[in-house]
Amino acid sequence: MATEADNEILKNEVRDYWNAHPCGTQFTGMEWGSKEFFEAVERHRYEVQPFMRRVMEFDAYAGKRLLEIGCGLGTDLLQFARGGAIVSAIDLTPRSIELVKHRFELYGFPVDARVGDAEKLPFSDNSFDVVYSFGVLHHTPNTPKAVDEIYRVLKPGGRAIVMLYHRQSMHVALGRIVGKISSRYRGVATTAENWVRAYDGSDNPLGKAYSRLEVRRMFGKFRGLSLLTEDPHRRGLSPALNALNQGLFAWWWGFYLVIKALK
Repeated sequence: MATEADNEILKNEVRDYWNAHPCGTQFTGMEWGSKEFFEAVERHRYEVQPFMRRVMEFDAYAGKRLLEIGCGLGTDLLQFARGGAIVSAIDLTPRSIELVKHRFELYGFPVDARVGDAEKLPFSDNSFDVVYSFGVLHHTPNTPKAVDEIYRVLKPGGRAIVMLYHRQSMHVALGRIVGKISSRYRGVATTAENWVRAYDGSDNPLGKAYSRLEVRRMFGKFRGLSLLTEDPHRRGLSPALNALNQGLFAWWWGFYLVIKALK
């Protein structure tokens, strides 16, 4: 079992990796920080993940205090700000926080963005109406501790919206097969976690996936828990096949496990 010291070493590796590869920068060759760069990143995100505007409730929190954990380039955070939310953000990496501050200045929105650890949130108890985190908490060593921190900083009745990778997904099942037959991935997919780790980059030091049962246990303090799965558009699939996957199958075998719950 990993010690706290082991977790801190791993967390430093995670910080170094994502500081060098802020999430979203891989989807465009444009110069980081330009308005055209941010617009290209945003366009790509919601084209590949078309369910997000429907599922993530960007326009539902006008006047509410919202925290994003692991803000990356601030693409989703900006949608909440456009919807009228009073937004704060943390990210483990200084580079992402620099880019988020610059992005919000470009678009004329206020933001409280700071370097921070999901397992040790730098906020008082009962601070936020909403805590949002998309595809981040499976990259921190002690994910249950991060979930407990969400509970702590939420106000009574506050809402958590979190996405974690889904272990019982077609993506993971097929990935493990690919890992056995493809020279590119051979040896990677011996476990679900190894496949997920490689999905975010071959040098990515940590990636995890969770079952619905594991998520229910982690969010046991919350009430009104709901779970749904979604899937991104897959490269190589025709528009018709992507639409079929989105419409009929992603609800059960999707790679993105979306958790919504109340404190």
